[in-house]
Amino acid sequence: MTKLSSLSVFFPCYNEAANIPLFVTEALQELPKVARKFEIIVVDDGSTDGSAKLVRTWHQKDRRIRLMKHSKNRGYGAALRTGFAAAKHDWVFFTDGDLQFRLAQLSKLTAQTDKYQVVIGYRKHRADGGIRVFNAKLFKLYIDILFRLQVRDIDCAFKLLKTDLVQQIPLESTGAFLSAELLYKLKKRGLKFSQIPVDHELRRFGTPTGNHPKVVIKAGWEALRLYLHMKWQQCQVLIQQLGL
Repeated sequence: MTKLSSLSVFFPCYNEAANIPLFVTEALQELPKVARKFEIIVVDDGSTDGSAKLVRTWHQKDRRIRLMKHSKNRGYGAALRTGFAAAKHDWVFFTDGDLQFRLAQLSKLTAQTDKYQVVIGYRKHRADGGIRVFNAKLFKLYIDILFRLQVRDIDCAFKLLKTDLVQQIPLESTGAFLSAELLYKLKKRGLKFSQIPVDHELRRFGTPTGNHPKVVIKAGWEALRLYLHMKWQQCQVLIQQLGL
């Protein structure tokens, strides 16, 4: 089994107090199998259920467990950006704090790190129902029309990347578009992706928020805004070249 030199793992969370003890315990069991040195970061995106207090308690027991807390709910993309910025080790991996992905699958991704700097999972079968699957397909079509990204599962929350590479990428989204923005900008830099099938499970505790209309609309708007900004930059370059 491939072992990374060092690995930062972070979990974006919003009101996941029931899940935190479970995923931290799982991480402490699984991460020594894939990394010689690791840290666990919980990004609390303005939770109101005592999530931060739980993480602080864990931190007192094990200093490898860290808390990054937003004073208010800023959105999924903002939580990802905080996690990427906080990572201190050579590689960074994230998955959501709702336990829909088992960390035992991380070894499938680390096995690809001798050839790739970006290794991303895709869900073999989504467990969260027909409406979510339909919406995901529409969003993927929308993103592919705008950016020709052509990734099998853009929003699969099971991604492993070289830390210095990600921290060089200027990210703007604060919503669910962040994953697509990151992959698009990595692709623009010529990076190749390894895409690995992973199992997906229903969340056990808590309430999902990813399919809320506000979340979907915000992601669509942020995608369109980046596309229009990119086209405007291309127009400016063309105007300069033509000497207008």
